Amino acid sequence: MAKDYVHFSVEQADDNVVWVGLDTIGKSVNVLAQDVMRELTSLTAELAANPPAGLVFFSKKERGFIFGADINEFAQFGTTEALTGHIEQVLASFQRIEDLPCPTVILVDGMCLGGGYELALCFDRIIGVDGGASQFGLPEVNLGLLPGYGGSARAFHRMGLAGALSMILGGRPMKAPDALAAGAIDHVVANKEDLRAAAQAVMAGKIDRKLATECDDPQALIAAERAKLAQRSRPENTPAPFAILDHFGADNSNKNSLLKAETKLFCELMFSSASVGLRRVFQLSDLVKKGGRVESNIRHIHVVGAGVMGGDIAAVAAMSGFTVTLQDMNESAIGAAIDRARALYERRLKIADKVEATLGRLVADPTGSGLAEADLMIEAVAENLEIKQSVFAAAEKVMKPDTIMATNTSAIPLEDIGEVLAGPERLIGMHFFNPVPVLPLVEIVYTASSRPDIVDRAMGVAGAMKKLPIKCKSAPGFLVNRALLPYVFEAIDAVIAGENPDMIDQALVRFGMPMGPIELADQVGLDVCHDAGVVLGISEAARRCLQEMIAKGTIGRKSGSGFYSWSDKKADRPRGTYDGDLLDHWAHKLLTPLVKECQDAVAEKVVDSEDMADAACIFGVGFPAHTGGPLFWHSNRDGIDGVTAEPNG
Repeated sequence: MAKDYVHFSVEQADDNVVWVGLDTIGKSVNVLAQDVMRELTSLTAELAANPPAGLVFFSKKERGFIFGADINEFAQFGTTEALTGHIEQVLASFQRIEDLPCPTVILVDGMCLGGGYELALCFDRIIGVDGGASQFGLPEVNLGLLPGYGGSARAFHRMGLAGALSMILGGRPMKAPDALAAGAIDHVVANKEDLRAAAQAVMAGKIDRKLATECDDPQALIAAERAKLAQRSRPENTPAPFAILDHFGADNSNKNSLLKAETKLFCELMFSSASVGLRRVFQLSDLVKKGGRVESNIRHIHVVGAGVMGGDIAAVAAMSGFTVTLQDMNESAIGAAIDRARALYERRLKIADKVEATLGRLVADPTGSGLAEADLMIEAVAENLEIKQSVFAAAEKVMKPDTIMATNTSAIPLEDIGEVLAGPERLIGMHFFNPVPVLPLVEIVYTASSRPDIVDRAMGVAGAMKKLPIKCKSAPGFLVNRALLPYVFEAIDAVIAGENPDMIDQALVRFGMPMGPIELADQVGLDVCHDAGVVLGISEAARRCLQEMIAKGTIGRKSGSGFYSWSDKKADRPRGTYDGDLLDHWAHKLLTPLVKECQDAVAEKVVDSEDMADAACIFGVGFPAHTGGPLFWHSNRDGIDGVTAEPNG
């Protein structure tokens, strides 16, 4: 072939089979940036003009295959016309690959997602590597979109309706064996070194194409998926999954009709407020993850306190590769924590050898002998200043001089804890959220005395635990509790004034919160809410109300009753139907104090930026991702025209 390319290498073998390798310059992984796609357009035009005997496509990167389009470029398409023009060029390029009159094969070793898998779908055969290296998926729904480079049509053609819906609505990648079983790919090899031989087998006609599975009743399948979707979301909040079902449920759905309809629908979704918000959250997640990519030089973590929080922190740390010693005066508490850890490992790791190896890193240590060798101590005892001070004062005398001291407190000022320490510069907060194995946020809390390098190393530990760490200056409630509790207390005040608690909760669930504030108060425990309110501020009416309920022993889920009765860990709420305007009014009213606290926290530099405040509320509170975060939502409630999803940080 005549032309030289920046991102592609092109080699024509003696048998006239062309081998095309992708190596996106300036990126650690392959992404389908616009300049890459422009080169692909030129390359496919050359191939179409002079068809080879065969085409083999592969990645030249050490890790990953193609991670999809470059999300940071999405904002450059300011109009539907510009976006449509870009997509039409890509579709023409992909179609030229599909139309080649020769065998074509794509060799996948790594993540093959979004536009990367849409490219793969243009080839006659898709080959993946076993062992978790190769994963395939169309995750666009997580960005408020559907596949835009022909993926909905080609996935339907390759996998059938059920397979395409599962991949596109679910948005989760599949490992190579599962992708093979689903018909998403055609063949799996054991090792990367076997890919070349598989390509040659395709050229020789020895690897068959997987056939799509027909759906007996497409409309029944669409209706069933729509019913499941309606139970957990609303088209007003997240239009993409509902639009995807409409897309596949249209009359005369076939490859060609889906291809024609896809571009228009993609453009509509691209400029929706939900997609802007969800793309912002994707970028916020990446921004927060970068803060955790620090070498901590921590190998051994000692956890003091084997209750639910301490035990689960220890379990997740051991699952992340750390050696962990778990101390508690109550040996049965340690045993219960290790039993919970085993259940977690069996659920997550599945393979017996991995489960036992991970349990081997989680060591029961009732006497605390491991503290002397630990690189990091995490305290997770009762939320009582005197108890915490005694734990740290005793530990400081035993631990190494460079060991980091961390408290999991959610409300006690670190300065107060550090008063008993000879070296308070080593004290930081690592505030995990319950349940620790599920919730991703960790607030890394620092004081004026905290050494910056220790703060950074703690960020690295949280990152290694696959958590999302956000730095917070020591202040009452840090960020999350500071923002969350005034919102909860505002809701309690409304109920005291006579409003229906179910209506209040329904308003916030309708808005997109995982649960309403009254149910959340019951879930957390009214005693816990009261005690936190004493520190962070609570109205006199709410304080008296909670004290009366606590005196009666009705403190929420753990007592069986609170604002609601509870059975089987579920609130017995009527879940009624209420006027939409009324629900919107209450959602906005109750979120006002949450937004105000976030604004104040940014102004007081408790967190570094509005981006970090939004991220903390999304990943710690469950603030609806489609809004882009409370401050982003508040600033753009009148519309998102011209608003970029890209964070400022």
